[in-house]
Amino acid sequence: LLELTGAPLSRTPSGGRHYVFRQPAGRDWRNTQGEIAPHVDTRGNGGLFIAPPSALPGGRTYQWVEGCELDVPRERLPEPPAWLVEILDRLGSRATNRPTSPSLARVAAAPATGNVIPDGQRNGTLAKLAGAMRRVGMSQGEIQAALLKANADRCRPPLDPREVDRIAESIGRYEPDQISVALVENHWEQMVAGAKPSEFQFTAITSRELATNSYTLEYLVEGVLVRGQPTVIAGPKKTLKTNISIDLALALGHGGLFLTRLNVPNAVRVGVMSGESGAATIQETARRIALSKNWTLENFTGVFWSFDVPQLNNRKHVEALTRFIADYELEVLILDPTYLMMLGLGQDAGNLFVVGEYLKSIGDVAQATGCTPILCHHLKKSIQEPYEPAELENIAWAGFQEFVRQWILLNRRVKYDPDHGGHHELWMSVGGSAGHSGLWGLNIDEGTRQDQGGRRWEVEVISAAEAYGQRAEAANEQHEERKQRQQQSRDEKHREAILKSLRLHPAGETPRVIREMAAVSGSIATRHLDALIAEGLAEECAVKKNNRDERGIRLTSQALSA
Repeated sequence: LLELTGAPLSRTPSGGRHYVFRQPAGRDWRNTQGEIAPHVDTRGNGGLFIAPPSALPGGRTYQWVEGCELDVPRERLPEPPAWLVEILDRLGSRATNRPTSPSLARVAAAPATGNVIPDGQRNGTLAKLAGAMRRVGMSQGEIQAALLKANADRCRPPLDPREVDRIAESIGRYEPDQISVALVENHWEQMVAGAKPSEFQFTAITSRELATNSYTLEYLVEGVLVRGQPTVIAGPKKTLKTNISIDLALALGHGGLFLTRLNVPNAVRVGVMSGESGAATIQETARRIALSKNWTLENFTGVFWSFDVPQLNNRKHVEALTRFIADYELEVLILDPTYLMMLGLGQDAGNLFVVGEYLKSIGDVAQATGCTPILCHHLKKSIQEPYEPAELENIAWAGFQEFVRQWILLNRRVKYDPDHGGHHELWMSVGGSAGHSGLWGLNIDEGTRQDQGGRRWEVEVISAAEAYGQRAEAANEQHEERKQRQQQSRDEKHREAILKSLRLHPAGETPRVIREMAAVSGSIATRHLDALIAEGLAEECAVKKNNRDERGIRLTSQALSA
């Protein structure tokens, strides 16, 4: 980074940096996204970037770093350092082999420089991108140029350029402070719905293009969570749904590992809306989970928190939710719990059509914003096998199984034990329509507030085979412990019966009489009598039977006085 000093430098609202250099004469550099390094983009010919003093909704602004303002003409800007020139030359050379006026099919087959925008999401995503640019004051022409580039680089297959022009024109007619409302009210789709047949047409691709085009899924958590697909985290009580969703939020917002094991390849901007636990509980939980990741909570600048949830049957709430996502540029939104967003359901939780209308609100917001929604929900109360991995059909209420495209299901492996507070043994099963699936055991220790150092967040993720093995081993141990407790109870009962018999014969009596009076079998009685003698509570003596002395046993004076 030292070699970048001297160039004008601005800071973005999300904490990023923009360096401004002069493109050397004779160079024909293209725009790049994440090709030099993760989260490192460049803008060359035709590229645009947002400069200070532009502001986003909510008052967050782009600002020049003091002493690094853009205050010189273009010809006096510094050129990039040699190592960066070499990289950009190499990346630029890949683009020179492209024809200057490629057909749509050729553009569709070209590698994308950012996240692929698949068929079915192209119009909505480009409209969202256009809205973000219009919000910061960009003109229709600037928006059009940027959308055409995004269409060529990222849409699979690309839209007809005339369709892209119409999106730019539609968004450009709104004032910057009106664009959020336009996106909320879905003006773009309304305009398309009312278009004349001559102005709108369906397009298709050939089988060859379908076979050769690049359609890729982006995993936010490898093997667990795909970008853009509605998700549910579901489980019964005492399965840590909220805590695990916070671990997920922090992992997504910072990159690294979810639950100490599952890889998050790239950090994204995450929102958490929690309407049940309260700010104090969320704060305490988030702090200790952050510490478990060797960071303090304030370091997670890509995670945003709200302590309320929308009512999904309230249009104003849904509009506010869309603005919330847009204002904070959220890529993932966790909503906890779902039932608080559907208070108007009443007795209709089992009605697919009624619940479907609520869920459609979430789906519409997700499609309009490109944000991945994650709903925290519960399982049915009556599960046939309560300590086995949960199944999709165990999710409560109608409609959820049909709506979500991927899931994280939690269940207890053993009954919750209040005597071991803060210790949880869970199942976690994941799956999705993208084809990913997995089953793990979670051993989570939170401790209690009375523990030295307070509560904590210690997570062990084990394979399903290990989880089943641990449960079987624990069951065997419990069986042995139960047998030992039962034996101990019997021993105490027999000992007390023998002591009672001895008290009835302070002068002593033969072992046979004592045994019969206590109703204890011979070997067991002998073992207890020997133990009492060894403890000094009983002693041998002579007793008269049929005018002859026989071996007897009596309590000692110490035992009689006790």
